[in-house]
Amino acid sequence: MKKIFILLAFLFLLTGCGLLEFLEDGEPAEGRELVTVERVVDGDTVIVHLEDGSRERVRLLLIDTPESVKPDSEVQPFGEEASDFAKELMPEGETVELERGSPERDDYDRMLAYIWVEDENVNQLLVEEGYARVAFVYEPNTKYLEELEEAQEEAREKENNIWSIPGYVESRFNEY
Repeated sequence: MKKIFILLAFLFLLTGCGLLEFLEDGEPAEGRELVTVERVVDGDTVIVHLEDGSRERVRLLLIDTPESVKPDSEVQPFGEEASDFAKELMPEGETVELERGSPERDDYDRMLAYIWVEDENVNQLLVEEGYARVAFVYEPNTKYLEELEEAQEEAREKENNIWSIPGYVESRFNEY
């Protein structure tokens, strides 16, 4: 009987620890908030719903991707691929973590932010894969600039995607 009690107590502890880990996983990291992805507009813009139910158009900080949906413009090389990669990282209905910039808004009233999926910086993943360049660097929104610049250098050296077309990135995607 004593062995059964000890075994049950042990199982209870294991189950309890597992439940605590599960509950902790639902909490965002410090300085971040949970948001739900409505849709990805293009590689560097996403529409989300905040916890209070409000809807926000979010511009990913410190990056620029080729255009894929800009009115009166042709789709630029790797624009659709950047958008598809962002959609893969942030599917509709997915809960992600958002870290607001400071200031919080750009000149077009879009929220400026970094987005995190499973503790990975989406902004940085886009740069690493060669779908985005580091751009629009304005203080004080430079918290992850060093990491993004390192990722960009690696993508450039590997000639990943946007870096595979000579001069394309340097032209800010305009001459192709």
